[in-house]
Amino acid sequence: MTVRTLLQDKGNFVSLAEPDASVQNIIDQLERDETAAVVVSPDGKVIDGIVSNGSIVQGMRRFGSELPTRCVRDLMTQAVITCDIDEPITKIYQLMDTHQIRHVPITDEGKLCGIIHLLDVVKYRLKEIDAEAQALKDYVAGRA
Repeated sequence: MTVRTLLQDKGNFVSLAEPDASVQNIIDQLERDETAAVVVSPDGKVIDGIVSNGSIVQGMRRFGSELPTRCVRDLMTQAVITCDIDEPITKIYQLMDTHQIRHVPITDEGKLCGIIHLLDVVKYRLKEIDAEAQALKDYVAGRA
């Protein structure tokens, strides 16, 4: 299975923000979009950075009460770990584990096309486990 399969089930919505957005706008957007990360992009295809709930917490330590008025550039992670849509799903597991991240933007020919969150991976894996369990039950019952 490839990342493409996971995205087809999940959908390809990505919460996006302009590079010059204020952190307050990002905080509002995280709540409005009911997400835990916003990809910073000037055009929805190029990835300049990513801001997560964790970034906000780190920003509070660094900037204190002036954080909401800061520019997202001051807060975003610029070295964004991405995964190509045609990679095997196991690549997502490896990236999240190796880099200790919860969000992986997905690219297709270098352009942003989706984002995978740790919970998406868990849901997908649980679905696989349920299917395997059902197949075993069918086999034992002679229905396979």
